[in-house]
Amino acid sequence: MIACDEDAGNVSDFTGNEMVYNLTSDPVYYTGSGTVTVRERVDQGVTIDIAMDPTGSGGSHPAHLHYSTFDIPDTPMAAMLIPVDATTGVSSTTIYEFLDETKVTYNDLMAFDGSIKVHLDDGANSKVVIAATNIGINAKIDINDIAECSEKQPI
Repeated sequence: MIACDEDAGNVSDFTGNEMVYNLTSDPVYYTGSGTVTVRERVDQGVTIDIAMDPTGSGGSHPAHLHYSTFDIPDTPMAAMLIPVDATTGVSSTTIYEFLDETKVTYNDLMAFDGSIKVHLDDGANSKVVIAATNIGINAKIDINDIAECSEKQPI
């Protein structure tokens, strides 16, 4: 079970350990910018905050934590995140484990071979990724091309 929390939490909920990643956008679909902040919680969870320029389209943009770098298509999903609100550009999700029920900590994510992808929508354009960032061990890899996601089920 993955626990999600739309509330960013109180300062006392966090240890002070955090990492901020810059989002890369796909200029065909989105020309804004933003960040992903990964914060360690005192209860051993991890809060992932996405803050990006609003798309102004209303609705929301699905967001996922994926295995591997964001330029590789069809990578499996590690965790589903709270969708990004298109009006505010904000999402906040607290996780304690991946979809395969493997427990995950802040230190695990700092060593994770992964990326975060924000999708255009969850309908006809669900494969289109409008913004992404590499996290963990992939953070220093400089990539400009964002791959579409497959319709495969998460592992």
